[in-house]
Amino acid sequence: MDILSDDGAQIGDRLKSWQEMYDRPRFEQEVNPEDVEITRIISNYDMGEKGRCGLSTCKTPHNKGYLVLCKRKQGSILPIETNIGHVCGKNIFGHSFEEHEKAYKRDINTLRFRELITDHICKLTEYEEKLHHLKKEYGGVEAYASIRNFVDNHVLKASELTKLRRRAMTGQSEIVYVQKASEYEIEMEEVRLGRKLDDRERDRLTTSTTLGYIAGVKAVNDYTKIKRELVDEMPMLFKDLEPVEPELLTYPQLEVWSKRLNGLEARFNDVVAVIDECKRFSQPDNIDFVKTNSSLL
Repeated sequence: MDILSDDGAQIGDRLKSWQEMYDRPRFEQEVNPEDVEITRIISNYDMGEKGRCGLSTCKTPHNKGYLVLCKRKQGSILPIETNIGHVCGKNIFGHSFEEHEKAYKRDINTLRFRELITDHICKLTEYEEKLHHLKKEYGGVEAYASIRNFVDNHVLKASELTKLRRRAMTGQSEIVYVQKASEYEIEMEEVRLGRKLDDRERDRLTTSTTLGYIAGVKAVNDYTKIKRELVDEMPMLFKDLEPVEPELLTYPQLEVWSKRLNGLEARFNDVVAVIDECKRFSQPDNIDFVKTNSSLL
């Protein structure tokens, strides 16, 4: 569990066990809820084994809860820490505890969002170089153009292209030739069944032969992702990101930027996979195979 600093401005190391929690210098294992006020939640936890609630009026064993910072209503002004189960916290402190939960989640998200945005800003030059590399040296633009030409130049009939796109959606690349069974194959089936086939069964009996596989079949649908990512969306994303100052962003702005940047590395990897698919599909031998067997799609 991530631990917030007392002012909520930093995230500290995670606690991995109940004992690590108990060993914290200001932690108290039995606190009377009547004697303290919760200042803030500084961490949540979900332990593998159960531990007792730190409230003296509860002590219920539980796995999930919160590490909380408290101040005494009387006596020492030094803050203390204790742990509260997520259920008993609401039962005992009511609406106040729910507000602390919301504040904790918002504080954690704020810090994580800012860290994510800052990290991506530091990598902007790297991202822009990768973008250029994928478009040019890695052949992204050329790969996109090759599939677009295949689709737009009517290499296949409209009905055949529709069938090929259905294959692309499922990744079904095998081309199978189905033909009526020969007399020999009918005889073999009768031996297997131990009886004669009637005329209807003989007519319906077929054999299948795999002629080969379409390389990069998914490219026929996915090729548009190359232009969308490398030409349209990513360049605009990086342009918008360049002047951003994470410390000045409001919470809603942090949320928006977190969503825009989340999974960026995966998007790069997806584009690489699509380019590779396009390259495989565009090989002359593969195109000839598709055209020759277009009636079997």
